[in-house]
Amino acid sequence: MNAFQKDLFDNNVSGYLGRIDINKNTKPILNNIIQGDCLEVLKTTPVSSVDIVFADPPYNVKKDYGVYQDDLSEDEYKKWMKNIIKESRRIAKSGILFYVGSKLTKLFYELIPDAHLIIVHKRAVGVIQNNYFLQYHSLFSTVKPIKKTKDLWDDIRLPGEGYFFREERFDTPGLTSQALIYKIVDSFTKPNDIILDPFIGTGATAVVAKNTGRNFIGIELNPKYIELANKRVASTCKPLFI
Repeated sequence: MNAFQKDLFDNNVSGYLGRIDINKNTKPILNNIIQGDCLEVLKTTPVSSVDIVFADPPYNVKKDYGVYQDDLSEDEYKKWMKNIIKESRRIAKSGILFYVGSKLTKLFYELIPDAHLIIVHKRAVGVIQNNYFLQYHSLFSTVKPIKKTKDLWDDIRLPGEGYFFREERFDTPGLTSQALIYKIVDSFTKPNDIILDPFIGTGATAVVAKNTGRNFIGIELNPKYIELANKRVASTCKPLFI
């Protein structure tokens, strides 16, 4: 544990609850969610201070996140993602994982050329493009798995699969499958590792981290999402054994 991580543990007086406002110049606290712009928060985070960064970013398809409208130009979006990836690499000891829709696969191949691509099969019929059904998402990983791991994941139900997606739903256009995050945590992290999620939304990564004996740092711009995420984490039990 480096000095920054020790400071996180020593100062984590609020346990798994609370909201940190980056505008008040407070540092990231373990197992909490920081309210602020993710790129600015990442820039303040010390080198190699977390184990992995997992991100399910906005896909730039004009969805309404309340405080962010998801409608950048292609160049603006590419520049934004490039900077987030750069900062994520800097702070993550083991590497980064970025989960994106099929239409962004080509862009993220360019942005993370050293990543291993994991295909996440979307079993329900997807969007049609040029007469192809787009039935997959892409998980780009620079993290070495801790155990033998397939790079085709076809056992996860995803948001958008209607009746077949049985997880609890929340009022956000960026819902991330907890089943996906459980598989990522199981394949790429060890107990007590620190996972930073720069787009934590309504808290799926935080819930999974607490359930599996991992630590998290979340970043989120929308205070309503943070409030909901904190309620979800508060109702989640820590494992008895790790």
